[in-house]
Amino acid sequence: MQIKLKSKVDAQGKLFLQLPQQLANQELVIIITDSSEEKIPTPEELGYPADFFDKTAGKWEGEVLVR
Repeated sequence: MQIKLKSKVDAQGKLFLQLPQQLANQELVIIITDSSEEKIPTPEELGYPADFFDKTAGKWEGEVLVR
């Protein structure tokens, strides 16, 4: 089983990690990666105008969308 999550370390350098109950009482290998290595592109870097999501999110005025 592999679990990948993103979390933040608090001001005291502590990280709270809660795992699924099925992993209780097992020996695990935990790998921590500095997220600065994994840069998430900004909307602008993906080709969207700077205010695209602010101007479009929640603005649908057509028929009700049913999923």
